[in-house]
Amino acid sequence: MTSMAHAAQGRTFSALRHSNFRWYFCGQLISISGSWMQALAQGWLVFQITRSELALGIVAGAAGIPSLFLSPFAGVVVDRFPRRTILLVTQTIQMVLAFVLAALVFSEMVQVWHIVLLAFLMGLTKCVDAPARQAFIKDMVGPEDMSSGITLNSIMVNGGRVFGPTLAGILLASIGAGWCFLFNGVTFLAVLVSLYMIHETYPAVGAGKGSALGQMREGLGFSRQHQTILPLLLLAAVGAIFASNTITLLPAFADVVMHAPVNGLSLLSASQGVGAILAGLLLTPLVNRFGHGHIVSIMMLAWSVSIIMLANSTLLSLAMVCMGLFGFSLVLFFVNVNTMIQLEVPDAYRGRVMSLFTLTFLGLTPLSALVIGAAANGIGTPITLTMMGLLNGSLGLVILLRWRAVWRIA
Repeated sequence: MTSMAHAAQGRTFSALRHSNFRWYFCGQLISISGSWMQALAQGWLVFQITRSELALGIVAGAAGIPSLFLSPFAGVVVDRFPRRTILLVTQTIQMVLAFVLAALVFSEMVQVWHIVLLAFLMGLTKCVDAPARQAFIKDMVGPEDMSSGITLNSIMVNGGRVFGPTLAGILLASIGAGWCFLFNGVTFLAVLVSLYMIHETYPAVGAGKGSALGQMREGLGFSRQHQTILPLLLLAAVGAIFASNTITLLPAFADVVMHAPVNGLSLLSASQGVGAILAGLLLTPLVNRFGHGHIVSIMMLAWSVSIIMLANSTLLSLAMVCMGLFGFSLVLFFVNVNTMIQLEVPDAYRGRVMSLFTLTFLGLTPLSALVIGAAANGIGTPITLTMMGLLNGSLGLVILLRWRAVWRIA
């Protein structure tokens, strides 16, 4: 292991000693809770309007199409311009889109095509926003506390997954989906304030002034030839295509299988968040004991098992346990993949490589949701989930056997 890798393991909470990261953490925790609230309410609303798993896939696919085609170019933008400025712009646009959706629901004018269009526009902002946020962590805390920053960022995201769906379930049952979208818009004010208070302590090196197309090709070539980054991106892609879409089918699973469209959905989502937070808290001691590579490999398989168990659950309590395991393994998998990539990539390529990483869950996940939604519509949600778990585990195992060095990464 390199000296940087040793330093980056550090302590789970060491990034909080940086005032910039404390501002970022608090603002994002509030905003992300609102985003998870909107995600759950949006899925519930689409399924109530259409009663179709395919419609859920279409909305998710619309959100992912921009990232699928624009992520490599978005990485060039992230490497060329100040990441704080990028985030101020993208977060402001996302706030406006949340208010628009709230207005459509309150006016009783909302239709599925409105939600699809707004999801597409949100996806346009996220294909730049997501890699900027990933790369911005090092700008705030430097290389020594980068691993801690990535871990805390995951805890923050999944803490929002607990708070957001729980509040969304209460609001859906009492006053309706429109208030979920309105509250999400309001929460963006917290992250905008926090970004105004942040000053980059470790500014990025930058990608220079070459052509955008040339710099995009440089980033793709660097990732393709790197013996660690390539298999990690492939593992992330498999997980994004087959495992992450479990979340897309949760509204249908909670309604059709659990017969609890509101309470069941919020409890399943919150259970995933609890498992994810626990994973974030245990990540550093587990990595120090077993190493990044072992954790990634084991969690890839545990993730698959959790999906198969969920697919065959008929009791809500058992399904909640499965979603807790799902959230636990998902976070340990993706955070370790993220950390290993960021430890390997030079600063000049960071935005472009992280755009490929975020492409996996912003572009590939929603696109595959179209196919998975259509499959669930035809053969049922439980069978579809079982197939997803089997494919995730088997393809992940193929990659791990092809690049066995991943298993041995400390």
